[in-house]
Amino acid sequence: MNGDELRHLLAIHEDISRVMKDPRFPPPNRWGSDLRMFVVTALWVIAVERAPKGTRIPRVCEVMHLDNFHFWELIRSDLPRYEPDTMYRDGGCVAVLPRAKRRCGKGTVWAFSVTNPVDGTWELVGYCSRHREEGRAAEAAERRRKQAGGIPTPLPNRGGLLPCYLPWDWSKNYAKADSNWEPPAVGIRADDWPVLTKVEAAHPTPPKLTVVSGAFEFEEPDASEADAGPPQLRLIGSDKQGRVE
Repeated sequence: MNGDELRHLLAIHEDISRVMKDPRFPPPNRWGSDLRMFVVTALWVIAVERAPKGTRIPRVCEVMHLDNFHFWELIRSDLPRYEPDTMYRDGGCVAVLPRAKRRCGKGTVWAFSVTNPVDGTWELVGYCSRHREEGRAAEAAERRRKQAGGIPTPLPNRGGLLPCYLPWDWSKNYAKADSNWEPPAVGIRADDWPVLTKVEAAHPTPPKLTVVSGAFEFEEPDASEADAGPPQLRLIGSDKQGRVE
């Protein structure tokens, strides 16, 4: 083993270690598929097995025993999106008790989402049978808020991990995993969100990410890989280039 090979192995070991320590990865989904292990396996297949282009994703699916359905469910689980940090069931009924000046907290009989009109974030709230009328009033107010329009799209706080580690054009594959998904204004790479969220807050016009060269995509929704090289992402209107490493 020469020096270059040793440095290569040390680099892939560092990458895999970074994946294993990343707290943003979700637990395995309901079918047992694990996004973290998908990334680790892909890094191994690319850097250690050195599988040729066009065979890498099928090889990862073979190692992980992923069929076409479970593969796309795994990709769908990484869609860049907003999700509330907690669900209504964590605290029970949200109606405020006048005397105690605290939330009711009893078991809920129905729930709905309530949107923040400033940033578009939302949370699920629930009401117990005792506070049914308060719940109906809050639900009616939410309907009026949505009908009025003008609510911004919330910035993502979930997903976007695949582009952080694997050099492929995941935007097209996210769209194939869910035809209703649209890329957020701050891009699809979770590592970029903390900085770009501040940029978005300071400048109403969202940055545009353009694929400069190459693309990794599935022509049809199956586990086959294109041979094109990794894309390079350029932030339009900026002198900095964002590259997927």
